[in-house]
Amino acid sequence: MSKWFAIIFFISFGLVSVQAADTIYQWVDENGITHFSDRPQVGATELQVDVAPPATDGPLATPRPPLKKKQKPIKYQVQITSPSHEQTIRDNEGKISITATTTPLPLNSMGYKLVLDGVPQGQITKMGSFNLTNIDRGAHTIHVQLVDESGKEIASSKPITVFLHRANAFGAGAAAAGGG
Repeated sequence: MSKWFAIIFFISFGLVSVQAADTIYQWVDENGITHFSDRPQVGATELQVDVAPPATDGPLATPRPPLKKKQKPIKYQVQITSPSHEQTIRDNEGKISITATTTPLPLNSMGYKLVLDGVPQGQITKMGSFNLTNIDRGAHTIHVQLVDESGKEIASSKPITVFLHRANAFGAGAAAAGGG
């Protein structure tokens, strides 16, 4: 019996509290300020307010628009513009000048690294221009990398091969001596 009493008590309490929520009390204080409350006050007028039941479909809050989509990573392309692939360079001091460009333009935090015959050369530079000296004669493979501030490769050019010719001291001296 006490079980049924508890159930009836809670149901009736729920109905009273729902009904009380529909009643608003209004009064004006001695300073002329109008007040509203859900509890009765001395001198308050009872106002009946129609309260719509809560929506049962959909979310209770309006969802925020999605955050900005992650931008696709920029696909950089590095190209060696000078020297050209399989170019023969004749320089007795073993100098090779290399120039590379990047599309699109790299960020300020990026730099260029030159790799000659698989070995990085010098330091990372902000410009894609390199001047090598005292390079041995023969065939050399060159590629230029675009790297971030930590040195991680972002993009790389296609490797090119150049042929460096340096005059032989014996051959140059014999021709200069006049032999014939």
